[in-house]
Amino acid sequence: MEDRAGRGKRRRTIRHAAWLPLLLALAACAGIDKEFTQAFVDANRRLDEDAWAAAYSPEMELLAVGRDSGRLELWDARRTDARTAVQAHALRTQGLAFGPRDGIVITHSASGNVRFDDIVELENGPKVWDARSGELLAAFREDDWQPGAVSATPVPGLYLLASYDQLHIYDHARRALVGAPLVLQGDGGITSIDWDAGSGLIAAGTDKGLVVLMKLHREAEGARLEVLDRHAPQGLGPRNDLLAVMLLDGGTKLVTVQYSPARAQAMADGIPALYRGLQHETVRWDLATWKREHAYGSQLAGVHQAGFTRGEDWLVLAGVAGGTAKIEGKIELVDLRSGVSWLYKANTSHATAVLLPSLREGLILQSGGATRIKYLDQGEAVPWAPRR
Repeated sequence: MEDRAGRGKRRRTIRHAAWLPLLLALAACAGIDKEFTQAFVDANRRLDEDAWAAAYSPEMELLAVGRDSGRLELWDARRTDARTAVQAHALRTQGLAFGPRDGIVITHSASGNVRFDDIVELENGPKVWDARSGELLAAFREDDWQPGAVSATPVPGLYLLASYDQLHIYDHARRALVGAPLVLQGDGGITSIDWDAGSGLIAAGTDKGLVVLMKLHREAEGARLEVLDRHAPQGLGPRNDLLAVMLLDGGTKLVTVQYSPARAQAMADGIPALYRGLQHETVRWDLATWKREHAYGSQLAGVHQAGFTRGEDWLVLAGVAGGTAKIEGKIELVDLRSGVSWLYKANTSHATAVLLPSLREGLILQSGGATRIKYLDQGEAVPWAPRR
Protein backbone atom coordinates (compact mmCIF):
# COMPACT_ATOMS: atom_id res chain seq x y z
CA MET A 1 0.00 0.00 0.00
CA GLU A 2 1.03 3.57 -0.68
CA ASP A 3 1.99 5.38 2.55
CA ARG A 4 0.87 8.89 3.47
CA ALA A 5 4.17 10.45 2.35
CA GLY A 6 3.86 8.78 -1.05
CA ARG A 7 0.28 9.98 -1.52
CA GLY A 8 1.27 13.56 -0.59
CA LYS A 9 4.15 13.52 -3.08
CA ARG A 10 1.84 12.21 -5.80
CA ARG A 11 -0.74 14.96 -5.12
CA ARG A 12 1.97 17.62 -5.29
CA THR A 13 3.19 16.18 -8.58
CA ILE A 14 -0.36 16.27 -10.01
CA ARG A 15 -0.83 19.87 -8.87
CA HIS A 16 2.47 20.89 -10.45
CA ALA A 17 1.56 19.09 -13.67
CA ALA A 18 -1.79 20.93 -13.73
CA TRP A 19 0.00 24.27 -13.46
CA LEU A 20 2.59 23.45 -16.15
CA PRO A 21 0.48 24.37 -19.23
CA LEU A 22 -0.43 27.70 -17.64
CA LEU A 23 3.19 28.47 -16.80
CA LEU A 24 4.26 27.62 -20.34
CA ALA A 25 1.52 29.83 -21.75
CA LEU A 26 2.56 32.72 -19.51
CA ALA A 27 6.17 32.27 -20.58
CA ALA A 28 5.14 32.36 -24.23
CA CYS A 29 3.23 35.62 -23.65
CA ALA A 30 5.91 37.24 -21.56
CA GLY A 31 6.52 39.82 -24.31
CA ILE A 32 9.63 41.40 -25.70
CA ASP A 33 12.64 41.43 -23.36
CA LYS A 34 13.48 45.01 -22.33
CA GLU A 35 17.17 44.19 -22.73
CA PHE A 36 16.77 42.77 -26.24
CA THR A 37 17.94 45.80 -28.19
CA GLN A 38 21.08 46.18 -26.06
CA ALA A 39 21.78 42.45 -26.42
CA PHE A 40 21.41 42.84 -30.20
CA VAL A 41 23.85 45.76 -30.20
CA ASP A 42 26.36 43.77 -28.13
CA ALA A 43 26.09 40.70 -30.38
CA ASN A 44 26.67 42.79 -33.52
CA ARG A 45 29.58 44.81 -32.19
CA ARG A 46 32.40 45.01 -34.78
CA LEU A 47 30.53 42.70 -37.16
CA ASP A 48 32.14 43.20 -40.56
CA GLU A 49 29.10 42.63 -42.78
CA ASP A 50 26.37 44.99 -43.91
CA ALA A 51 22.67 44.43 -43.31
CA TRP A 52 20.54 45.22 -46.35
CA ALA A 53 17.12 44.56 -44.85
CA ALA A 54 15.56 44.40 -41.39
CA ALA A 55 11.93 43.87 -40.39
CA TYR A 56 10.08 43.29 -37.13
CA SER A 57 6.84 41.37 -36.48
CA PRO A 58 4.98 42.65 -33.39
CA GLU A 59 2.72 39.58 -33.49
CA MET A 60 5.60 37.08 -33.42
CA GLU A 61 7.97 39.41 -31.53
CA LEU A 62 10.59 38.42 -34.07
CA LEU A 63 13.31 40.48 -35.75
CA ALA A 64 14.51 39.33 -39.18
CA VAL A 65 17.75 40.63 -40.70
CA GLY A 66 19.00 40.05 -44.26
CA ARG A 67 22.74 40.32 -44.82
CA ASP A 68 24.91 41.18 -47.81
CA SER A 69 26.23 37.60 -47.95
CA GLY A 70 22.69 36.18 -48.32
CA ARG A 71 22.41 35.16 -44.67
CA LEU A 72 19.05 35.40 -42.88
CA GLU A 73 19.03 36.00 -39.13
CA LEU A 74 15.95 35.39 -36.96
CA TRP A 75 16.12 37.04 -33.54
CA ASP A 76 13.56 36.11 -30.87
CA ALA A 77 12.90 39.45 -29.16
CA ARG A 78 11.44 37.70 -26.10
CA ARG A 79 14.93 36.56 -25.19
CA THR A 80 18.44 37.98 -25.24
CA ASP A 81 20.18 34.71 -26.10
CA ALA A 82 18.16 33.32 -29.02
CA ARG A 83 19.21 33.69 -32.64
CA THR A 84 18.79 31.43 -35.66
CA ALA A 85 20.89 32.02 -38.79
CA VAL A 86 20.66 30.30 -42.18
CA GLN A 87 22.30 30.87 -45.55
CA ALA A 88 19.08 31.92 -47.27
CA HIS A 89 20.39 32.99 -50.67
CA ALA A 90 23.59 32.95 -52.68
CA LEU A 91 23.44 36.73 -52.98
CA ARG A 92 22.15 39.63 -50.87
CA THR A 93 18.95 38.99 -48.86
CA GLN A 94 16.99 42.16 -49.50
CA GLY A 95 13.27 41.48 -49.06
CA LEU A 96 11.47 40.22 -45.94
CA ALA A 97 7.82 39.51 -45.12
CA PHE A 98 6.12 37.83 -42.17
CA GLY A 99 3.20 35.42 -41.97
CA PRO A 100 2.36 35.46 -38.24
CA ARG A 101 -0.62 33.08 -38.50
CA ASP A 102 1.50 30.50 -40.31
CA GLY A 103 4.64 31.23 -38.30
CA ILE A 104 6.72 31.93 -41.40
CA VAL A 105 9.17 34.42 -42.88
CA ILE A 106 9.44 34.95 -46.64
CA THR A 107 12.67 36.24 -48.21
CA HIS A 108 13.89 37.20 -51.65
CA SER A 109 17.30 38.15 -52.97
CA ALA A 110 18.49 41.31 -54.66
CA SER A 111 19.30 39.12 -57.66
CA GLY A 112 16.94 36.68 -59.33
CA ASN A 113 17.61 33.12 -60.44
CA VAL A 114 20.00 32.77 -63.37
CA ARG A 115 20.68 30.03 -65.93
CA PHE A 116 22.90 31.41 -68.67
CA ASP A 117 25.49 29.19 -70.39
CA ASP A 118 27.84 28.04 -67.61
CA ILE A 119 26.33 30.40 -65.03
CA VAL A 120 23.66 28.62 -62.99
CA GLU A 121 22.41 30.28 -59.81
CA LEU A 122 18.99 29.12 -58.64
CA GLU A 123 19.03 30.08 -54.94
CA ASN A 124 17.85 33.69 -55.26
CA GLY A 125 14.12 33.25 -55.87
CA PRO A 126 11.58 33.60 -53.01
CA LYS A 127 11.94 31.21 -50.08
CA VAL A 128 9.63 30.42 -47.17
CA TRP A 129 11.11 29.67 -43.74
CA ASP A 130 9.82 28.51 -40.37
CA ALA A 131 10.17 31.68 -38.31
CA ARG A 132 11.41 29.91 -35.16
CA SER A 133 13.53 27.01 -36.36
CA GLY A 134 14.78 28.44 -39.66
CA GLU A 135 13.65 25.30 -41.50
CA LEU A 136 13.20 25.81 -45.25
CA LEU A 137 9.55 25.09 -46.09
CA ALA A 138 9.33 26.13 -49.75
CA ALA A 139 11.71 27.49 -52.41
CA PHE A 140 11.20 28.70 -55.96
CA ARG A 141 14.24 27.73 -57.98
CA GLU A 142 12.88 28.12 -61.51
CA ASP A 143 15.28 30.14 -63.63
CA ASP A 144 12.68 32.74 -64.64
CA TRP A 145 12.30 34.23 -61.11
CA GLN A 146 13.40 37.87 -61.03
CA PRO A 147 13.70 40.21 -58.02
CA GLY A 148 10.44 41.62 -56.66
CA ALA A 149 8.52 42.43 -53.49
CA VAL A 150 6.99 39.78 -51.19
CA SER A 151 4.09 40.27 -48.78
CA ALA A 152 1.38 38.71 -46.65
CA THR A 153 -2.23 39.53 -47.57
CA PRO A 154 -5.59 40.10 -45.83
CA VAL A 155 -6.55 36.52 -46.76
CA PRO A 156 -5.11 34.04 -44.22
CA GLY A 157 -2.67 31.57 -45.72
CA LEU A 158 -2.23 33.46 -49.02
CA TYR A 159 0.86 35.53 -49.88
CA LEU A 160 2.07 37.62 -52.81
CA LEU A 161 5.43 36.92 -54.47
CA ALA A 162 6.56 39.27 -57.24
CA SER A 163 8.85 38.27 -60.09
CA TYR A 164 9.55 41.69 -61.60
CA ASP A 165 6.22 42.63 -63.32
CA GLN A 166 4.37 39.40 -62.40
CA LEU A 167 2.51 39.05 -59.09
CA HIS A 168 2.07 35.42 -58.03
CA ILE A 169 -0.22 34.05 -55.31
CA TYR A 170 1.36 31.58 -52.89
CA ASP A 171 -0.87 29.22 -50.86
CA HIS A 172 1.14 28.16 -47.83
CA ALA A 173 -1.08 25.20 -46.95
CA ARG A 174 -0.45 23.75 -50.41
CA ARG A 175 3.19 24.93 -50.53
CA ALA A 176 2.45 26.03 -54.10
CA LEU A 177 1.50 28.90 -56.37
CA VAL A 178 -2.21 29.06 -57.16
CA GLY A 179 -4.30 30.90 -59.74
CA ALA A 180 -2.97 32.99 -62.59
CA PRO A 181 -0.36 35.68 -61.87
CA LEU A 182 -1.25 39.33 -62.35
CA VAL A 183 1.01 40.67 -65.12
CA LEU A 184 1.85 44.38 -65.25
CA GLN A 185 3.68 44.23 -68.56
CA GLY A 186 5.03 47.63 -69.52
CA ASP A 187 4.18 49.14 -66.12
CA GLY A 188 7.44 48.20 -64.41
CA GLY A 189 8.62 45.78 -61.74
CA ILE A 190 6.78 45.46 -58.43
CA THR A 191 8.89 47.11 -55.74
CA SER A 192 6.50 47.53 -52.78
CA ILE A 193 3.29 46.03 -51.37
CA ASP A 194 1.02 46.83 -48.42
CA TRP A 195 -2.44 45.65 -47.32
CA ASP A 196 -5.26 46.57 -44.97
CA ALA A 197 -6.97 43.82 -42.97
CA GLY A 198 -10.28 45.61 -42.41
CA SER A 199 -11.06 46.65 -45.98
CA GLY A 200 -9.19 43.79 -47.66
CA LEU A 201 -7.42 46.34 -49.89
CA ILE A 202 -3.96 45.63 -51.29
CA ALA A 203 -1.69 48.30 -52.79
CA ALA A 204 1.34 47.54 -54.96
CA GLY A 205 3.86 50.03 -56.38
CA THR A 206 6.20 49.64 -59.34
CA ASP A 207 9.56 51.06 -60.42
CA LYS A 208 7.80 53.16 -63.07
CA GLY A 209 5.53 54.91 -60.57
CA LEU A 210 2.30 52.94 -60.97
CA VAL A 211 0.08 52.15 -57.97
CA VAL A 212 -2.24 49.17 -58.38
CA LEU A 213 -5.12 48.72 -55.93
CA MET A 214 -6.43 45.16 -55.64
CA LYS A 215 -8.42 42.64 -53.67
CA LEU A 216 -7.56 38.97 -53.30
CA HIS A 217 -10.27 36.31 -53.50
CA ARG A 218 -9.91 32.69 -52.43
CA GLU A 219 -11.75 30.34 -54.79
CA ALA A 220 -12.33 26.61 -55.06
CA GLU A 221 -9.65 26.22 -57.70
CA GLY A 222 -7.18 28.50 -55.96
CA ALA A 223 -7.22 32.29 -55.73
CA ARG A 224 -7.65 35.38 -57.89
CA LEU A 225 -6.48 39.00 -57.81
CA GLU A 226 -9.07 41.61 -58.75
CA VAL A 227 -7.70 44.98 -59.92
CA LEU A 228 -9.77 47.88 -58.57
CA ASP A 229 -7.71 50.84 -59.75
CA ARG A 230 -4.45 51.73 -61.49
CA HIS A 231 -2.96 55.18 -61.03
CA ALA A 232 0.42 56.86 -61.48
CA PRO A 233 0.29 59.77 -58.99
CA GLN A 234 3.49 61.38 -60.29
CA GLY A 235 3.25 60.14 -63.87
CA LEU A 236 4.49 56.91 -65.43
CA GLY A 237 8.13 56.65 -66.44
CA PRO A 238 11.64 55.43 -65.58
CA ARG A 239 13.27 56.37 -62.25
CA ASN A 240 9.85 56.89 -60.65
CA ASP A 241 10.38 53.95 -58.30
CA LEU A 242 7.87 53.55 -55.48
CA LEU A 243 10.14 52.59 -52.57
CA ALA A 244 7.19 52.08 -50.21
CA VAL A 245 3.40 52.17 -50.21
CA MET A 246 1.53 52.33 -46.89
CA LEU A 247 -2.23 52.14 -46.40
CA LEU A 248 -3.75 54.17 -43.57
CA ASP A 249 -7.16 54.83 -42.03
CA GLY A 250 -8.87 51.60 -43.07
CA GLY A 251 -7.49 51.69 -46.59
CA THR A 252 -8.85 55.16 -47.41
CA LYS A 253 -5.45 56.89 -47.46
CA LEU A 254 -2.14 55.94 -49.06
CA VAL A 255 1.35 57.17 -48.25
CA THR A 256 3.91 56.80 -51.03
CA VAL A 257 7.68 57.19 -50.93
CA GLN A 258 8.79 57.71 -54.51
CA TYR A 259 11.78 58.86 -56.53
CA SER A 260 11.12 62.19 -58.21
CA PRO A 261 12.98 62.98 -61.46
CA ALA A 262 11.81 66.61 -61.22
CA ARG A 263 13.22 66.94 -57.71
CA ALA A 264 16.45 65.21 -58.76
CA GLN A 265 16.89 67.70 -61.61
CA ALA A 266 16.20 70.68 -59.36
CA MET A 267 18.78 69.50 -56.77
CA ALA A 268 21.40 68.21 -59.22
CA ASP A 269 23.97 70.98 -58.72
CA GLY A 270 24.15 70.42 -54.96
CA ILE A 271 24.29 66.60 -54.98
CA PRO A 272 27.38 64.43 -55.65
CA ALA A 273 27.07 62.45 -58.88
CA LEU A 274 26.85 59.12 -57.01
CA TYR A 275 23.59 60.18 -55.32
CA ARG A 276 21.83 61.97 -58.18
CA GLY A 277 18.50 60.40 -59.04
CA LEU A 278 17.84 59.27 -55.44
CA GLN A 279 15.84 62.37 -54.51
CA HIS A 280 12.37 61.49 -53.25
CA GLU A 281 8.95 62.73 -52.25
CA THR A 282 6.75 61.35 -49.47
CA VAL A 283 3.07 62.12 -50.07
CA ARG A 284 -0.25 61.19 -48.47
CA TRP A 285 -3.12 60.63 -50.93
CA ASP A 286 -6.89 60.37 -50.57
CA LEU A 287 -7.67 57.16 -52.47
CA ALA A 288 -11.25 58.16 -53.29
CA THR A 289 -10.10 61.12 -55.39
CA TRP A 290 -6.29 60.72 -55.60
CA LYS A 291 -6.10 64.17 -54.09
CA ARG A 292 -2.66 65.08 -52.78
CA GLU A 293 -3.41 65.72 -49.09
CA HIS A 294 0.03 66.27 -47.62
CA ALA A 295 3.65 66.37 -48.73
CA TYR A 296 6.08 65.48 -45.92
CA GLY A 297 9.28 67.43 -45.50
CA SER A 298 12.62 65.62 -45.44
CA GLN A 299 16.18 66.45 -44.48
CA LEU A 300 17.62 63.73 -46.70
CA ALA A 301 19.42 64.52 -49.94
CA GLY A 302 18.92 60.99 -51.23
CA VAL A 303 17.11 57.81 -50.19
CA HIS A 304 17.88 54.19 -51.00
CA GLN A 305 15.32 52.42 -48.77
CA ALA A 306 11.93 53.07 -47.16
CA GLY A 307 9.92 50.85 -44.83
CA PHE A 308 7.75 50.59 -41.74
CA THR A 309 6.62 48.22 -39.01
CA ARG A 310 2.99 47.19 -39.50
CA GLY A 311 0.57 48.92 -37.14
CA GLU A 312 2.93 51.84 -36.58
CA ASP A 313 2.30 55.27 -38.16
CA TRP A 314 6.00 55.96 -38.67
CA LEU A 315 8.09 55.70 -41.82
CA VAL A 316 11.76 54.70 -41.73
CA LEU A 317 13.87 56.25 -44.50
CA ALA A 318 17.51 55.28 -45.08
CA GLY A 319 19.74 57.54 -47.15
CA VAL A 320 22.19 60.42 -47.05
CA ALA A 321 22.19 64.09 -46.09
CA GLY A 322 24.52 66.93 -46.96
CA GLY A 323 25.83 68.18 -50.30
CA THR A 324 28.84 68.28 -52.60
CA ALA A 325 31.14 69.39 -49.76
CA LYS A 326 30.18 66.54 -47.43
CA ILE A 327 27.69 63.70 -47.62
CA GLU A 328 26.82 61.45 -44.67
CA GLY A 329 24.68 58.39 -44.07
CA LYS A 330 21.46 59.08 -42.17
CA ILE A 331 18.26 57.43 -40.94
CA GLU A 332 15.12 59.56 -40.90
CA LEU A 333 11.98 58.70 -38.92
CA VAL A 334 8.81 60.39 -40.19
CA ASP A 335 5.79 60.69 -37.89
CA LEU A 336 2.94 60.37 -40.39
CA ARG A 337 0.38 61.90 -38.04
CA SER A 338 2.23 65.06 -37.07
CA GLY A 339 4.39 65.40 -40.16
CA VAL A 340 7.51 65.86 -38.00
CA SER A 341 10.73 64.02 -38.96
CA TRP A 342 13.74 63.04 -36.87
CA LEU A 343 17.24 62.55 -38.27
CA TYR A 344 19.82 60.08 -36.89
CA LYS A 345 23.46 59.54 -37.75
CA ALA A 346 24.73 56.42 -39.50
CA ASN A 347 28.35 55.59 -40.24
CA THR A 348 27.65 54.29 -43.75
CA SER A 349 25.68 55.61 -46.70
CA HIS A 350 23.76 52.31 -46.93
CA ALA A 351 22.50 51.77 -43.40
CA THR A 352 19.11 50.25 -42.66
CA ALA A 353 16.83 50.58 -39.62
CA VAL A 354 13.79 49.00 -37.98
CA LEU A 355 11.32 49.99 -35.25
CA LEU A 356 10.19 47.84 -32.29
CA PRO A 357 6.93 49.53 -31.25
CA SER A 358 6.33 47.94 -27.85
CA LEU A 359 9.69 49.28 -26.62
CA ARG A 360 9.39 52.58 -28.53
CA GLU A 361 12.91 51.83 -29.70
CA GLY A 362 14.60 51.31 -33.02
CA LEU A 363 17.80 49.75 -34.28
CA ILE A 364 20.11 51.27 -36.88
CA LEU A 365 22.14 48.54 -38.56
CA GLN A 366 25.32 49.94 -40.04
CA SER A 367 28.97 49.18 -40.71
CA GLY A 368 30.56 47.41 -37.76
CA GLY A 369 27.45 46.97 -35.65
CA ALA A 370 24.14 48.49 -34.59
CA THR A 371 22.88 51.49 -32.62
CA ARG A 372 19.79 51.86 -30.41
CA ILE A 373 17.50 54.83 -30.85
CA LYS A 374 14.41 55.99 -28.92
CA TYR A 375 11.31 57.49 -30.49
CA LEU A 376 8.18 58.95 -28.88
CA ASP A 377 4.65 59.68 -30.04
CA GLN A 378 3.31 63.22 -29.95
CA GLY A 379 1.55 64.09 -26.69
CA GLU A 380 -1.31 65.71 -28.60
CA ALA A 381 -2.47 65.72 -32.21
CA VAL A 382 -0.65 68.33 -34.28
CA PRO A 383 -2.62 70.02 -37.09
CA TRP A 384 -1.42 69.53 -40.65
CA ALA A 385 0.97 72.21 -41.85
CA PRO A 386 0.32 73.61 -45.34
CA ARG A 387 2.87 72.68 -47.99
CA ARG A 388 5.35 75.44 -48.71
